[in-house]
Amino acid sequence: MIMPKSSDLLQAGYSPRYRIRWRHADVTDSARALAQAHLCGPSAALVLAEALGGVALLAGELTQRGETVALRMRVDGPVQGVLVEADREGALRGYPQIKILNDFDGGETIQSEPVLGGEGQVGIIRSLPGTIISQAAFACSPPSVRQALDRYYAVSLQRMAFCLIQAFAYEGGVDLARGFLVDCLPDGDPAEFQRLRAAAADGLLAEALEHADGARGVGEELGLTDAVWEPPRPLRFACRCSRERAWSVLAALSPAERREMAAAGTPADINCHMCGRHYTFGRDALAEVHGDDGAPPAEGADHA
Repeated sequence: MIMPKSSDLLQAGYSPRYRIRWRHADVTDSARALAQAHLCGPSAALVLAEALGGVALLAGELTQRGETVALRMRVDGPVQGVLVEADREGALRGYPQIKILNDFDGGETIQSEPVLGGEGQVGIIRSLPGTIISQAAFACSPPSVRQALDRYYAVSLQRMAFCLIQAFAYEGGVDLARGFLVDCLPDGDPAEFQRLRAAAADGLLAEALEHADGARGVGEELGLTDAVWEPPRPLRFACRCSRERAWSVLAALSPAERREMAAAGTPADINCHMCGRHYTFGRDALAEVHGDDGAPPAEGADHA
């Protein structure tokens, strides 16, 4: 899947004076590309954009190469849920459970609250291949990415932190998706932390996220005069799916099952839920049941 170059970034900062850390994530390009790949309507695209902003902020906690964090929300609203994932190298992927919401997609203002509903369950898992490092599960009512992250930091990590997600979607797709997280260290200045929390409550932080130029611009709007900024880390929509992994799904079937599929004359489609990519294997490919070495047929040679 060829995607346009992403300008998305995750950047962390720190106040030596107040002992407060923060992260700024811009996932607009990734959210736009992923919503298009899944053919999402604007309401589902907005939910996806907010979730990507949240999981990108969580990715700032990752310390090991190959480590990932997944954020899952199951909700009683029409969208039913969303699952997103980020890794230490900046790859983002995920999907909303329901992608088209006709009763909400035609509204003048696209909002996530009506489609998320009133009750939700959240799961956050950090892992390495084959190993779960940590996991948390809790109720979130009303469900939102902001509430989910705030509770995760307060209850699971027992840290004084808050976040804000600013995202917009319209009929043509995602227009903006950014997040900001403030994390007060144990010896941090509670008064400065409360000043920043008030900036989030009165709309100053939301306005800065919408209009300021990058992480440093948001910091200037918030009066973070002694900010020390780490180098930005690139973010992008990327998936670990491949033709080989798709073929392994078919290879796991018995030879008789694959022969039956081949006899039907209908190509087998394997869909990646996380990125929306489709892999098609035709009749000839399905009929290759003897002496199979586990490798998929060459692309372009499997469409019967």
